[in-house]
Amino acid sequence: MNDEQKRRLFYILAALVFLAAAFGNQHFSRLLIYRKNKKILEQKIADLDRQNAVLRKQLEMFEKNPAQAYYDLAREELGMVAPGEVKYRFIGADEE
Repeated sequence: MNDEQKRRLFYILAALVFLAAAFGNQHFSRLLIYRKNKKILEQKIADLDRQNAVLRKQLEMFEKNPAQAYYDLAREELGMVAPGEVKYRFIGADEE
């Protein structure tokens, strides 16, 4: 390889490094943003899958035994108690 070829190779490599630095950084930044968004969306999908499983279980309960399902739902969601039961509420306790 003579000096002229070495010089050309140096200029080509320098140009490639310059182009990679000038334009590659934007794409790398986008890639990082896309990866972050992907993780967020995957977490949302996992949350929705869990929520969907709970709703499917509730639907199954309503299909099998609607009366019991309404009874359980009223106790859980509305805080209702059966006759003769006493509900205790503690001050400062986390409510669900």
